[in-house]
Amino acid sequence: MHIAAASSFRCHYRRPVPGQAPCALFVQVRARTADEAAERAAAAIGHQIDRVEPAPAAAAPITTPPTHQEA
Repeated sequence: MHIAAASSFRCHYRRPVPGQAPCALFVQVRARTADEAAERAAAAIGHQIDRVEPAPAAAAPITTPPTHQEA
């Protein structure tokens, strides 16, 4: 049996704001497929998911070069 690796997905949804336009938000989840990600996100937040997209790859960590102090 082959087990598919999980990938990160961003699940976008809108939250109503009284007297204003809805607030667009997303939750990032790990799942094997986009459909599974949408199901997990909807169950977790209790809102219908508008769209699902692959999450961008993690950026390389920002490192600061060491500073050399003169003796």
